[in-house]
Amino acid sequence: MSVLVRNNVRLLGNQQADKTLVFAHGFGTDQTAWNGVAPAFFDTHRVVLFDYVGANEITAPHFNPRKYKQLYSFADDILDIFDELELRDVVFIGHSAGGMSGTLAAIQEPTWFSKLVLLNASPCYVDQENYIGGFNTEVLEALFAQMESNFHAWASGFAPMIMANPDRPQYAAAFAKTLSAMRPDVALCIAKVIFYSDHRSDITKLMHPTLLLQNKDDVAVPIDVSYYLEKYMPNARLSLIDGEGHLPHISDPDKVVQKIKLFLN
Repeated sequence: MSVLVRNNVRLLGNQQADKTLVFAHGFGTDQTAWNGVAPAFFDTHRVVLFDYVGANEITAPHFNPRKYKQLYSFADDILDIFDELELRDVVFIGHSAGGMSGTLAAIQEPTWFSKLVLLNASPCYVDQENYIGGFNTEVLEALFAQMESNFHAWASGFAPMIMANPDRPQYAAAFAKTLSAMRPDVALCIAKVIFYSDHRSDITKLMHPTLLLQNKDDVAVPIDVSYYLEKYMPNARLSLIDGEGHLPHISDPDKVVQKIKLFLN
């Protein structure tokens, strides 16, 4: 099967442009999460959107739990897309675990990437000695138990907590919709891969210019994580977004667009 079918790849924007932007979504969303951001670059860039395998009904049939046991597998899918489309000199823009998968891909094939933008990304979600990841093992085990016992009830409660912005409930409702569109068993597998991943040793190998975008208030990824990334990524700089929640590209897309454009220029 073509990777373009497997990952529901779409080519948008200016197909004659010299520069290509690849947008990668995070857990619980799909490529539609970029609807408020990607169109701002259609005139000036070739834009590639895709869905990670397992993100929705379209890609769930291709999910194999034996394959997708670590983020490296999702990184391989990114490289498959690049290879199929013959993409080089790409600016990769990834949210959360989608951004960390892109980081791993860029480390494997550094010449295929030019810059990265990592939005509310984290190399490790579990608190460790001298590291604040935001979660502990007990909290995660309780979260997974809730997902397993009643996935849709869990999603309806998880979405507003992660999205925040209670004065704009439509965003939490949109997130709950894409989250609930995941097949429960697949969602549980992917969640465990993400939350138990630890790529702190990998991020030191990323040499590309990297913009770290982070909401000041994010229950999923504490701001300490972004300071950690900035400290240990050789060529990264942090730019804080004056907002709350884990999905600023949905809740405050204009702010995200502005910061990306400054970085590109």
